[in-house]
Amino acid sequence: MITWRFYIFKYIVDLKSKSLLLILHPLISLLNVGFFFWYPIFFVYYSCFHDIIFSKNKLNNIVRRFVLKKRIISIVCLFLLISLLPGCSSDKEEESDAIIVNDQIGRQITIKDQVKRVVSTSYITTSTCLALGVNDQLVGIEKKASSRSIYQKTDPDLLELPQVGCDVSLIAKTAPDVVFMMKENKNLIEDFEKRHIKVIVVDPSSEKKYDAMVSLIAKVCGKQNNAKKLKNYYSTKKSKMNSLGTSNKHVYIASKQSIYRPVTPSMFQSTILDMAHVKNATASIKGVDYPTIALETLLTLNPDMVIMPRNASYSKDSIYNYEFFSSLDIVKNKKIYIMPEVVESWMDPVPSHILASLWLSYVLHPHDYTYGNYKKDVIDFYKEFYGFSLDETLITK
Repeated sequence: MITWRFYIFKYIVDLKSKSLLLILHPLISLLNVGFFFWYPIFFVYYSCFHDIIFSKNKLNNIVRRFVLKKRIISIVCLFLLISLLPGCSSDKEEESDAIIVNDQIGRQITIKDQVKRVVSTSYITTSTCLALGVNDQLVGIEKKASSRSIYQKTDPDLLELPQVGCDVSLIAKTAPDVVFMMKENKNLIEDFEKRHIKVIVVDPSSEKKYDAMVSLIAKVCGKQNNAKKLKNYYSTKKSKMNSLGTSNKHVYIASKQSIYRPVTPSMFQSTILDMAHVKNATASIKGVDYPTIALETLLTLNPDMVIMPRNASYSKDSIYNYEFFSSLDIVKNKKIYIMPEVVESWMDPVPSHILASLWLSYVLHPHDYTYGNYKKDVIDFYKEFYGFSLDETLITK
């Protein structure tokens, strides 16, 4: 059946070409592309065959058929070559859709397909994934996840996922598109690569590196808008803390293991002090992972305030009542505080770490940033980024 293409072409060429149009039309219909694309090809085709189809010269039938056959083969090759062009374009488009990232130990990773299946080997990356809205993409999480109440409140289905940790064999069974793993476990990279599993190593050991981790996870999982929202929240709250001014107090954050193992300036937890604009009492101490100091060093530091974790292996009274601490200002002025822990630890590199700084700002500036302000910020944070309404009785001073 001749369509609109025939009626367009018949006004372009003389009526003698009608037979040619009938030959050309099926090819155009088969490829089904625009008229203006095939317009020049039509005239190439026409010029090649017009002299054979419509020639008044009485050519030998055998010669005419031979020439016609050669020209048909040439034209078929031309059409095949053109038909390959969309495929080449498609390949380039697929390549352009690939995600290329550098993880936090400098490895370049190319992810060709959309990430739909994610394994998080640490509560740090899992909590960050939840805040970024990656819940539905998670197919495996860290071990002992059942002990984390934030998962139950955010998405109870998480606890039904395989708790694989860094077990390469268990992770392989989940068929992940990508695995997020802490720098401490980078020795497992080769095992993952042998199984052709994409693993991205993260290192949130400072505020800057934590920010980079958020951006990395968001880019890989297609959650850049959620990352932007989280960072905007941080920016707003940091501005609020800036407006409260700088405190001259020297604050000492102790580990849960011992009062003699403090947070040093090179550790992520020092970010809590930096955002609240207070001085780190251990500014002169080097080292990471809570280095051990001597009693004499602690007495020399003589901090204005000590912050201890809620789950510490020692108590406030054990410090107040220890005779060798009697000369410390924290004992004389009763300035030992327990960091709140609402559904998760705020002292770890997780999205809620900024709440630790807000709490400290409240402790230092209770008139300018009241307990009511602080409590509202905590409730709003979990509602905004984790999607649940926090019981305000869980929030402590």
